[in-house]
Amino acid sequence: MTKKQARQFILAYQGLLPVRKLSGKQGIVDFIKKVRCIQFDPLNKVGENSHLVLQSRVKNYRKQMLEELLYKERKLLDGRDKNQSIYSVEDWPFFSRYRKRAYQRYYNKKGVREVLASVRDLLHKKGPISSLDLDFDEKVDWSWAPTRAARAALDSMYFWGELIVHHRVGTRKIYDISKKYITDEIISFEDPNVTGERYYDWHVKRRICSIGMIWPLSGSAAWLGILGLKKKILMDAIVRLLKRKEVLKINVEDIKHPLYIPAEGGIIIKKNY
Repeated sequence: MTKKQARQFILAYQGLLPVRKLSGKQGIVDFIKKVRCIQFDPLNKVGENSHLVLQSRVKNYRKQMLEELLYKERKLLDGRDKNQSIYSVEDWPFFSRYRKRAYQRYYNKKGVREVLASVRDLLHKKGPISSLDLDFDEKVDWSWAPTRAARAALDSMYFWGELIVHHRVGTRKIYDISKKYITDEIISFEDPNVTGERYYDWHVKRRICSIGMIWPLSGSAAWLGILGLKKKILMDAIVRLLKRKEVLKINVEDIKHPLYIPAEGGIIIKKNY
């Protein structure tokens, strides 16, 4: 590809060319399924990231549309994929190993395990709660800084999948029991990635589909959050995906490394661009 063709490809793949071809809630769902997830960043300078992404791609987009898909219709999930993200609820089974890892890390953490029974009791009695509804003020060592045991417990239960985000009030997450909102068929589905090889194939392809055109440098932020990823693991996964024709390798003028794009998508780049 020429650099101009590559730019055209990215714009088309990301739903920016032609302008706002997508429409309505179904357009939101279709776009997120295509790119796998969008980042859910509550910081608001000129608008929250999720809304900025969607309003530039979906005709007549309104914030209420996304909130209804997330917290009423439950077609989308307020979850994590490298960062806090929004993705299809159907992706729930694929993150099983992340939930198991979180359980092993947090369940017996001092300050968390002591309050779990009380948190569960309040959830069953009261329904959706936030850390403000809990009086557990003991400080717990946490990823970024010491935090209240109330928050640590709710976040931990969310990380291992016992809770989901019921809704948000500003930047504050309100939690409830996952099984109330995710169907038995989805929540009980075993991890489809039964081997490490299948897991890496799935997550590497997921990132290629998220961006649309990506380089194979393992140190890139594009690959963060893939468990145990190293250069050889990344390249082995790409080779397998190429053999199965799930991704394609391309060369772009003046760019040293080859780039990879999804084989799906049906985007045609004309030679006269």
